[in-house]
Amino acid sequence: MDSGHIERRNVESVGDTMQLSSVFRAGDRTLALLSDLETNKTVLSDLPPTLGEEFGTLLRGSEANAGSPLELETGGRVEGYGVFEFAYGPVSFGVPEAGGFKLATYGERVHKVVPTVNFKKRGVEQAVLGRDPEDALLVIERSTGNFSASYSTCFVTAVEDYLGLEVPSKARWTRAVAMELERVYNHLYVFGRLAEAASQNVAAAQTHALRERVLRLNSKHFGHRYLFGFNTVGGVRYDLAKEERNQLVNDIRRVAGEFSELVAYFLSSRIFLDRLQGTAKLARGDAIRFGSVGPAARGSGLQWDDRLTFPIEPYEDIYVNLETESGEDTMARTMVRVKEIESSTIALRELLDRMPGDGTESKGDRRRSNKGGLPEDFAFCRIESPSGDLIEVVQLDAKGHISNLHIRPSSLVNWLPFAKSLEGNVFTDFQFAYESFGLSFADSDR
Repeated sequence: MDSGHIERRNVESVGDTMQLSSVFRAGDRTLALLSDLETNKTVLSDLPPTLGEEFGTLLRGSEANAGSPLELETGGRVEGYGVFEFAYGPVSFGVPEAGGFKLATYGERVHKVVPTVNFKKRGVEQAVLGRDPEDALLVIERSTGNFSASYSTCFVTAVEDYLGLEVPSKARWTRAVAMELERVYNHLYVFGRLAEAASQNVAAAQTHALRERVLRLNSKHFGHRYLFGFNTVGGVRYDLAKEERNQLVNDIRRVAGEFSELVAYFLSSRIFLDRLQGTAKLARGDAIRFGSVGPAARGSGLQWDDRLTFPIEPYEDIYVNLETESGEDTMARTMVRVKEIESSTIALRELLDRMPGDGTESKGDRRRSNKGGLPEDFAFCRIESPSGDLIEVVQLDAKGHISNLHIRPSSLVNWLPFAKSLEGNVFTDFQFAYESFGLSFADSDR
C-alpha cells in the first residue's frame, strides 16, 4: 500500500470538505478513517470529538445484531395536518435481498423516508473470527454477490499488506480486470432497472441482455458468473493467456458499442428524460454531510474515486477518467454510470494489452511486517466498488487467523443521502431514486 495517499493526524471535527468514511476498533483504540475532499487523501485519526449525523448510521449499522431490523433515521419527526406514516416492506429486490421503508406523507408527496435494513444481516465480521484468511475469503466474497470481486480483492489486499506478501503484478492486474468487468455489469443492471421504471420495456430487455453477456464473459474467463473464487491470498487462480485477453477486449468493446446505441435511444426519449431529470436531487453539501460515495456522490459533483484517490496496483499505472456530473439528480447519477461503462472499457483494454508476465501467485512466505506504515498493527484497504467506496480493516493473531475484521460497505452510507434526496418528491419517483443510488440490502446487511 502506498502510504503517500494516507495522512495521519487527529481531526477535531467533520464537515466542509472533511467526510467521515468509517469508524472501527483496533485493539483498545477507536479510530476513524476520513476522506479529505480538498487534498484527495485518506486521513487516519483518533475518533473526532465532533461528528455529524452520519456517525450514528456507521455505528449502529456496524453494531446491530444479525437479523434485527434497524431504522436509519435522520432529523426530527415530521408532523402536521394530514401527515401519516406507513410502512413499505420488507420487500425483496432479487439479488440485493430484503429490506423496507417507512414513509411520512400527507398524500402524494414524500416528506420523509426512513430506510429499514438488517433483516438478513449475516454477521460476516463475527463469523470469520478465528478462521484462516482463505476460509474467511469464502464467506466475505459471497456476502454481497454482485460486488464479489470488490469485496474479495479488498480483503486479500489488506491481508497481504498485513503479512507483507509480495504479490506479482500480473495477479493485481488480473484483479483489476475482474473489478472493471464487475463495474460494467452492475452499471448495466442499474440502467436496465431505470429503463423498466420508465416503462421502456424493450430497451430494458436489451440492456439486461448486454449484462447477461458480461456475466457470461465472467464465467468464461474467471470460472464464475459473479466472480466467486478467483482470488486467493497472494494471487489469483486464473492466468489470462494473450489470445484470451485479446478476445475479451473485443467482446467487451462490442458490448460497450451496443450499449452506446441504446443510450442514444434513451436520451432521445422524452418519457425517459422527464422521469430522471430533476428527480431525487442530492445537493453537493448534503452529499458531503451524509457521507455519500460512488456514482451517487460524483453525480453531485464530488470528485472522489478510490481508483484515483487511494489507488492500489495497477490503478496508478493506467488511465482512469474521473466521471462527475453537477446536476445532482437521478439523471446526473445515471450519466456518471453511463460514462463509467465507457471509461471501464478503455481501462480494460489497457489492463489486458499491458498485462505483466510475472506470474499469478506469491512466492514469498507469510511474514508479518509493517509494510503500510500503520503503527496500530492493522491493515486496511479502500476499493471503488460499483456503488462506491468499500473499506475493509483486518487484524490477524499470532497463528495467522482473523482476530478483527471491519467492513464498511458503500450501501450503508448511501441510505441517508438516498432518503434526503426523496424529500419533496412524489411516490412514483421512489424507484428512480433507489436504482440510481445503486443500493443493496445485502451490501449494508453484511
